[in-house]
Amino acid sequence: MTLADATEGKTFTIKNTDGEDVTVQAMRFGIAQGAVVNIEKNIPGGPVIVSRNQMELAVGRQFAQQIEVEAK
Repeated sequence: MTLADATEGKTFTIKNTDGEDVTVQAMRFGIAQGAVVNIEKNIPGGPVIVSRNQMELAVGRQFAQQIEVEAK
């Protein structure tokens, strides 16, 4: 499952990213492999709003489709 498919209100662990560019960008956002994130809002056709460590982040849909997650 990708971050783009994640259900609102659930908690997920970042398992993998698709390619080095995505990995580097995810690390800049603080959502590297192993990070636990909560899905605050998953806007159809729009961004996925995630929270981690009291910080909210809007992740673009195309970027979110390249991040593999696993339900916590």
